[in-house]
Amino acid sequence: MNSLRLLDASEAIETPVAVVDETMMERNLAAMAATAVEAGMRLRPHAKTHKSQFVAQRQLAHGASGLTVATLTEAEVFAGAGAGDLLLAVAPLGSAKLRRLEALVDRGIRLAVSLDDVGIARSLPSSVDVLWEVDSGHHRVGSAPGEATAEAVTALLDVIAPERFRGLLTFPGHVYGAADDDAVRSAADQERDALTISAERIRERGIAVRELSVGSTPTARFDRSIRVATEMRPGSYVYGDAQQVVLGSRLLEDCALGVVATVISTPERNRAVIDAGSKALSPDVAVPTLKGFGFIPGRDDLELERLSEEHGMIVAEGDTGLRVGDRLIVIPAHCCTTVNLHSAILMVGDRTARWDPVAARGWRRRPD
Repeated sequence: MNSLRLLDASEAIETPVAVVDETMMERNLAAMAATAVEAGMRLRPHAKTHKSQFVAQRQLAHGASGLTVATLTEAEVFAGAGAGDLLLAVAPLGSAKLRRLEALVDRGIRLAVSLDDVGIARSLPSSVDVLWEVDSGHHRVGSAPGEATAEAVTALLDVIAPERFRGLLTFPGHVYGAADDDAVRSAADQERDALTISAERIRERGIAVRELSVGSTPTARFDRSIRVATEMRPGSYVYGDAQQVVLGSRLLEDCALGVVATVISTPERNRAVIDAGSKALSPDVAVPTLKGFGFIPGRDDLELERLSEEHGMIVAEGDTGLRVGDRLIVIPAHCCTTVNLHSAILMVGDRTARWDPVAARGWRRRPD
């Protein structure tokens, strides 16, 4: 991130404002595309990170085979941006969501849904594929690896046509609790093993498994060794954040997203307050070894210790050196949930700055 350029570009804009270094973003896109090629996998990035039609189009231009989405709003927005192959990672339930799913089918979008419930699979349109989710250690959703997954998939094929069963998917979200590189590698190994043993048990039953989908930004650097997988679904890599830096998947200088804030109070020599709180910087922190709610580039001595709705409290062991009116950049703890707080991002290029709408926010698009 070129902090000075981002500060200069946002100088005349009210703070807090989310800004992206487009040059660094492009480097991140190219690097992950190269990682996928090296690993022999297709890249299906999780677009819930950026929720931007422009960024989605850049991911597709860098060779992504399709996109992963979390909501039907994201699916609708990215279909409108030219994405013709989408994986919905959160199973839709209820007639209202199913009507929206059917409308996407009618538009000719190739769709798959990740799920772990046979009843939900039964309710899907007949042209929508299914990836069965396996729990590789995150303990959120998914069946246990091995025989339990094989039994579940066998039951699944009692309610959908075999050709609609695309394969298996897992998300190693427990990697965010990793304390070091060995723990990150262990999560990647669990990711691989959960899919491998499950696929073996399913194939022993004579059932074809065409896809094995893995995904997280922290494990992506180890996924190149997972030769059994067919696709990877990282999301945060596009911008990077403080969590990714702590986990070793990004360098601080790789982080393309920052929130520019203004110092509005210096009540003590070792404490300053900025105008960016939990409504501009996400308080969502999953990495226990991350201290504070983000990094301030060039100021390792400062910690963003607390957030209230409109205030961010910065502390230092000594004098902060900050004065009222100073502007600074915060690399947020979690880029995905920070982006979702903003209606638009200031996209800063080498010679340009423009607003990029965060078009896929929310659960339902605003009526046209």
